[in-house]
Amino acid sequence: MNTSSKLSRRKWLKTVATAATGIAALPFLASTAQAAPAKLTKAMAHYQDQPHDGKMCAMCKHFIPAGGKAGHGMMGGAMGPGMMHAGLCQVVQGPVSPRGYCLLYLPL
Repeated sequence: MNTSSKLSRRKWLKTVATAATGIAALPFLASTAQAAPAKLTKAMAHYQDQPHDGKMCAMCKHFIPAGGKAGHGMMGGAMGPGMMHAGLCQVVQGPVSPRGYCLLYLPL
């Protein structure tokens, strides 16, 4: 066997091994790319605990009421006994007041 065929076989094996490693890493890379984007701090979003011109978190698309779903406002849009409990926000870190407001407000 000549030397050039051994080298190309060796190169081929290295290429296959490198490709296999890259393919094995694809599920990890895909899950990392789909990870939720980082949330802004309250200071960055200019969050305040009171409404602004009638706009408040409870009426924002990003607001997640305690035990609820984002984009449904307080208790699915209805006012109820638990409506003043702090909820979460899809874009701002930490608990937020339903009566709060920030610059990222988007009406329902």
